[in-house]
Amino acid sequence: MLEIFFYSLLVLILFTPFGHFLIQYSEPNLYSFSKQLIFGSIFLCFLAITINFFFPLNIYVNSIILVLSFVVLYKKKEIYFSKKFMIFLILQSILITLLIAESHVYRPDAGLYHLPFIGILNSEKIILGLSNLHFRYGHASIMQYYSAISNNLLLNNFGIVFAQAIIAVSIIINFSYLILYYIKKKEYTFHFFFIFFVLIYIFYKMNRYGEYGNDAPAHFLVFFLISEIILSLNKNNNSSTVNNLILTLFIIQNKILLIPILFFNIFGVIKINFKKILYEKNFYFLSALFLVWIINNTLITGCALYPVKITCFEILSWTDIKSVEKVSIEGEVWAKAWSNLDGEIQKKVKMNGFLNNFFWINIWGETHFKLIIKKLAPFLVFIFFVVILLNYKSKKNTLNNNYQQKKYHKYLILFSLLNILVWFLKAPIYRYGYSSIISFIALFAAYVLYKKKLNTKLLANVVIIILVLGYTTIFLKNTVRIIKSNNMYENYPWPRYYSMANNNKKNKYKINKLREKIILTPINGYCMYTKQICTAYELNKNLDIKKMNTYNIFYLKDHK
Repeated sequence: MLEIFFYSLLVLILFTPFGHFLIQYSEPNLYSFSKQLIFGSIFLCFLAITINFFFPLNIYVNSIILVLSFVVLYKKKEIYFSKKFMIFLILQSILITLLIAESHVYRPDAGLYHLPFIGILNSEKIILGLSNLHFRYGHASIMQYYSAISNNLLLNNFGIVFAQAIIAVSIIINFSYLILYYIKKKEYTFHFFFIFFVLIYIFYKMNRYGEYGNDAPAHFLVFFLISEIILSLNKNNNSSTVNNLILTLFIIQNKILLIPILFFNIFGVIKINFKKILYEKNFYFLSALFLVWIINNTLITGCALYPVKITCFEILSWTDIKSVEKVSIEGEVWAKAWSNLDGEIQKKVKMNGFLNNFFWINIWGETHFKLIIKKLAPFLVFIFFVVILLNYKSKKNTLNNNYQQKKYHKYLILFSLLNILVWFLKAPIYRYGYSSIISFIALFAAYVLYKKKLNTKLLANVVIIILVLGYTTIFLKNTVRIIKSNNMYENYPWPRYYSMANNNKKNKYKINKLREKIILTPINGYCMYTKQICTAYELNKNLDIKKMNTYNIFYLKDHK
């Protein structure tokens, strides 16, 4: 445990300064440190994608990058050697340690493609057409690049486990600090209530590292984005809008299905002063981040946005349109409960028929919808009682008559509903869209309470009690998990990233040769983390490899 804690401290010391390249501190505190760490993570991901065009993200390349961090640490030593930063490091490290100690990785996706993709990044520069080896490599998140670039001479392989935990804990601390700040100032704003209700959900449902995968970091970031947008509603500057767009793009790079969150940026985009936008250095970063991501997607999959057929380039030798169409439709029908449909009906209806005329509604309602209600019910009941309690002896807030602000708040609620609608029509499985659902609930509840003149003493006490209970839940739930865990496993006490087995012993692999390239397939189970090219599936008989200068290209011989 102490080992993980000290490594966590080291990670935070090294990574937080990277945020300096995108945002500057207004005032050093837990809010600004956590925000800078999030933007530092974005900057590192940008570096990771860019560098991987030319080099593998191995420990030597990744270690050279740390020179930038040391330069910032030296130049801003009055900030990074301050008492406030030390407090931030300790709090963040304690929570990260609790989350990742003796944890499992996200099952089965981590073993299937998250971890093996990280291993490929650590051992290979970009491979063109990699999705032809394993279609899920086309779905890989930018989180895998964050994990890959975290593997350096100081952190070794341990570095790959921190990415999801860093994002989660940064946002938990960010919201907690702001809530306590508002209570101290007795400022119970719309923003206060929004982050308070979101934090309740995080305490309730987003407190286990083993359940994070690629989805949870994206959903954490959606909550953070909306928080930042609310804070920027009164600002008429390009800087906050561009920063919010950077966050938005980063979320989409994590989970393409969350692209409707672009709606939330409408107010900021409308206010942009286009004459001055060219003076914003982050505007160029935003453009570069978008460009390298699109190029990266195209090189790996043949599509700018995989698996959206209209964005694919059939002229590229590694683009397999048939596979793209198959992946797209299979992903959608799976999210709409196709697997729960009777086998005989599946044969008659087929996948295209299942999607037509909302045929899927009934089976989805009997399966996924019931599961969604089951997961949401405790949260909804709790929020309902909190709102009722806080409304006790409340009055209409006659001091809060800012029509423009109220209009913005209503539109934010509308945007969250639009996000839910798109999610429902395209991929209505809970783990794909819960940030939109929770944001709607939190925004609506915040709007109800914001309009009331509440008993501030009661409000402060209720919020403090819930914060204490929330943190207690995280500590107890993870402490009990650690105590119950079997610590007789390889790589103890770190997360089990070598195997799905409890002993975490490294998998055995079958060695396949594709021309001169060695490709592993696991004899049993999944690829997990290995610094060689690996696929969980048997190699496609039509798969071939060719060279273009120093780049490898995986392609299907009959893809035309």
